[in-house]
Amino acid sequence: MTIKLRKATFATSATFVLGLLLTSQAQAHCDAMDGPVITEARAALEAGDVTPLLKWVPAQNEAEIRRLFADVRDIRSQSEKVQKIADTHLFATLVKVHRASEGAPYTGIKPAGNIDPAIKAADAALNNGEINQLIAKITHKIETGIRERYDQAHLSLSTASKGVDEGRHYVTDYVDYIHYVEAVHHAAGASGHGH
Repeated sequence: MTIKLRKATFATSATFVLGLLLTSQAQAHCDAMDGPVITEARAALEAGDVTPLLKWVPAQNEAEIRRLFADVRDIRSQSEKVQKIADTHLFATLVKVHRASEGAPYTGIKPAGNIDPAIKAADAALNNGEINQLIAKITHKIETGIRERYDQAHLSLSTASKGVDEGRHYVTDYVDYIHYVEAVHHAAGASGHGH
């Protein structure tokens, strides 16, 4: 395999593996305006009860969040502008502490409307108690990815012995197919909470 082909194949495989294994990192929704942390923080502010927020932070940060929540509640009635600034500060601090507890960097608050559909479906499954639809969608996507790569590699295999170019074309398709299967298998066996 030429260096150029190896680099292209590695880039494709690395992109796929990173996409599978780091999707939570890239598509983290705990830092989104419509994610679960900020949604719950809004409701807690309206209800005047910090308790629901404390599950999102480690015990050693509880006092900090309690103090900040009380301060925000005290000043947010001054004006709309003060409320927006205070609320945003609470949201940012809450998300920062939550992400730090997972070993993830704080990269700011993300706008609403950009949560990955798979993440939304996973949240919906928890809320409605129905996991089968989520599993069906994800397994269908994986199956489709494997089948497409298999079909392409199988087709290329039939002409691989006709010449060097055909053989190289087969190897490219073969590597794409094998790396996809390997990445899916590795991701399926991965454990942990990699936000």
